[in-house]
Amino acid sequence: MRCPCRRVLFGVLIGALALSLSLPDTARPQPAPARPGNADRGRLQFVLVPAGTFVMGSPDTEWGSRNDEQQRQVTLTRPFFLAMYEVTQTQWKAVTGGNPSFLYDCPDCPVENISWLEAVSFCNALSQQLGYPPAYTIRGAVVTLNAGADGFRLPTEAEWEYACRAGTSTVFSTGDCLGTEQANYLGYDPQKGCPKGLWRGQTVDVGGFPPNPWDLHDMHGNVSEWCWDRHGFPGPAAVTDPTGPATGDERVIRGGNWHELGRYCRSAVRHKAAPDQRLSHVGLRLARSVPKEGLQR
Repeated sequence: MRCPCRRVLFGVLIGALALSLSLPDTARPQPAPARPGNADRGRLQFVLVPAGTFVMGSPDTEWGSRNDEQQRQVTLTRPFFLAMYEVTQTQWKAVTGGNPSFLYDCPDCPVENISWLEAVSFCNALSQQLGYPPAYTIRGAVVTLNAGADGFRLPTEAEWEYACRAGTSTVFSTGDCLGTEQANYLGYDPQKGCPKGLWRGQTVDVGGFPPNPWDLHDMHGNVSEWCWDRHGFPGPAAVTDPTGPATGDERVIRGGNWHELGRYCRSAVRHKAAPDQRLSHVGLRLARSVPKEGLQR
């Protein structure tokens, strides 16, 4: 299922960076883009993900399925923007002035070793630089999502899985197997019944692998990504626009990463960590709500 998107690029400088959005097109689906060069990786490029309904979670028969992956129908009533690539070290440094990454000085590698609290602070700082209303009110460790604000934010967990699946219902968006030519993960231990691959032992430049059917790169590998939601154990009831439990001590992390086993790179798998915890395999991918006045901004 291809995402009906085409690229309409406009630039807003963030230091030496440019921001671009991919806006919807009702014409026939377009082919996936070529793998990016260095100039393209430096751009904050976004795809408009359409509203829709999907089955979130994994069936009990899926090898590696865990008890916090209860399947349920989820409806997302509003489209949203999601970044094509994970935030890079260069982009993080341009906004914050520093680089906390464990694999230091790899400009086009994803930033990692950042906490959830640092991720939401980055979102607000970028919004302020570009003149967007901040998505969050941050008072110490208490973070509130500002309703209606269209600044940069973390995706909700449901938005993340919906975009990762990209219309698929298989174990990965690539099918029931994930090759190491398709994602950066620990290929020595792939999904059960799938061929073994290599292990790179570190992050690599973003966008170095083919995108999923909706033109999103590195959803199953490279670094895992912080989401907005607190971790919980969902039930089977259908839900609309979920944002996670109202209370809880840990935040959700989604997606595989460079040192994760195959079963922990599945579309449905969920990770979690305290919001102040930093991990060398966890970074972020930006999201943004569609402005009420439309797609002009």
